[in-house]
Parts: sequence; C-alpha cells; structure tokens
Amino acid sequence: MQNQSINSVSEFLLHAGTEYCVFDMGRGLSKVDTQTFLDIENGLVCAPYPRQKHAWFGIVFWNKNASENHYIWFLKFPVDEQGLVMSAARNHFLQIIVDALGQSISEDTEKAQQLPDNPYSFVPTQSQMAQFNGFVKKEFNVEPPSSSSQHVMAYIDAPQVADWRGLSIQAVADVSVCLDDTNTAQRVAKNFSLYAPEFKNTLMRASESLPKQDVIITAFIDALAISGDFCIEALAGLGTSSASELIQTSLVELLNSEHAIRVDVLSVIAARHFNQFNDAILLLFFEAAAEADEHHGHKGELFIGLFSDLVQVPSLRDSVLAMLRTPERSDTLAKAIGHLFSNTRGA
Repeated sequence: MQNQSINSVSEFLLHAGTEYCVFDMGRGLSKVDTQTFLDIENGLVCAPYPRQKHAWFGIVFWNKNASENHYIWFLKFPVDEQGLVMSAARNHFLQIIVDALGQSISEDTEKAQQLPDNPYSFVPTQSQMAQFNGFVKKEFNVEPPSSSSQHVMAYIDAPQVADWRGLSIQAVADVSVCLDDTNTAQRVAKNFSLYAPEFKNTLMRASESLPKQDVIITAFIDALAISGDFCIEALAGLGTSSASELIQTSLVELLNSEHAIRVDVLSVIAARHFNQFNDAILLLFFEAAAEADEHHGHKGELFIGLFSDLVQVPSLRDSVLAMLRTPERSDTLAKAIGHLFSNTRGA
C-alpha cells in the first residue's frame, strides 16, 4: 500500500477529512459506533451480525468543508469461523481504493462515491435500499418529502378512499421506520386488514428488523396466514432488534406447523429472528431444519448451511454449539448432526 499509516477503512476516511457513520446491514439495520467499527475491522471483536460468512456494512460519509452531499459505500468483508473480519480482505480493499483514489479524498469527496470494481462492494436490493435510506434519514433527523409521506399516511388512514398504486417503495419505507411511534403504529394497525395485499407486503418488507410497537407485531402475526396461504413478507416484517414474547410464541407455533419445513421460512427465521432464539426455540428450529433437509432430499446441505450461518453470530455461538450435545433430540436431528460432523472431518 502506498501509505503504510493507513491500516483500516476508518483511518482512510479520517485521513480524507470526512465525517462518517457506519450501519451494520448483516441481519437488519443498526448503527455501529466508530470505535466498535474500527475494532471489528482490526479483528479485535466479532462482527455482531454476520450473514453468509460476511460482515455487511453501509458507510455514510461527508466532508462538510467541501460539500453538503453525503456519500455511501456498501461493503462486505469475509469473516472466519468465529465471526472475525479477515484482515487480508480488508487490506486488499484498502489497496484497491488507495491505488484508485490516492491517499486522500479530502479535495474531492465525490470522487470516492465511484468505487473501482472490487469484490467487497455490494448493491442492496430495491427494498433494502429504501429501508436503508429511510433509516439513515431518521438517524440524521432528515425529514422525508412531506408530499410522499402524506400520501402514504392518507392511504393508511383511509384505504377505502385513497389510492395506493402511486405510492413509491421509498415513501412506504420512510413511514415504516416510524412504526415504533405510538401514534403512527396505532394508525397503521387500525386499518391494516383493509390494505391492498401489495401495499401490505411492501410495508411489511420495509419493516424488516426495525423497532415496532406491539400493536404492529400483532397485526403482522395476524397476517401470517391470509386466505390459507402463508405470508413470507409478514414473517420477514416481524423481525425486530429485541426479544418479544409475542414473536417467540408465534415462532413456536410456526416451527410446530407444516410450514416449518419450507426452506424460505427457515431462511427468514434464521436471518430475521435469530435474536428471538432461546434454547427451546433454537432446538425447534434445528429439528425443523433437519426434517426439511430430509424431506427435500438436500442430503445434509440445508442443515449444515443453517448451522454454519448461525454459529457465526456471536450472541448465538455457545447455544448453537450446545445444541449439538443436547440429549433432547429426535433421530432425524441426530442424523443431521452426524452429517455435520462427517462433513467437518472430511473438509
């Protein structure tokens, strides 16, 4: 690297004279303080919410002396089996950006928005981008366009009269980040059953892993089964950053139902409801994963994939490893664990 004093993304941004905020995007959205992000970069602490063997971040930065514009990098770095960022990958990314942008972007912050091709950048889905924008605007106390929010709230308050078809995904996401507000939550829940299915799905998807009032959680739980069809958007929308008895009760019922062997259901539970896992729910989840694996003929790959994903989450690691030794397991789960150990020995 051209400048050996720059040993982290944090140092590069500081050296550039920028201010920045970091958001973890691994399993939802949460702000990461700058010191914690530096420790994560340097492998001193584990990435809190790794997904698919990577730590995922959205970094918003700006140079108030040069421009009022804000810029975003979406970065993912591989993590090891304990959830620590691999320093070689971080260093490779730094080499790429220093070679392309120079040692400082203080004179041309906008230049840094256009990252060169690299294996560490990612493009969020449209829904993820809308949710990120709404979350960041709330964090920075930036009011969304009044007209768009008013149109969404007009439909929320009077779905029989207002037209939902002109509402943008971003406008819906801007409202979704306010579902922890009592007034907004009550207004949404009041007419929730009357909303068009497309609007419901967009609203629930935009609410993934965001804080929300119990009245919203109850409405989403009621939406899990609509006309006999399971609503995966409702399951995703129920994701929240803190444990909830309402959600835990719903997960127990779900994991004991015929839907428990659906791969998409298990994937959403692992991604969005990992923080609801107590020992009992964790065991139910892996029992369902083992049964799904056998039912769909995945030959152990589904179970191993879900195990590998969740064992990297620092808050779950000890519980996931303890699950392997529990005597309270079915023959199907025991067989899946045997496949896991065979795969590990053969690797």
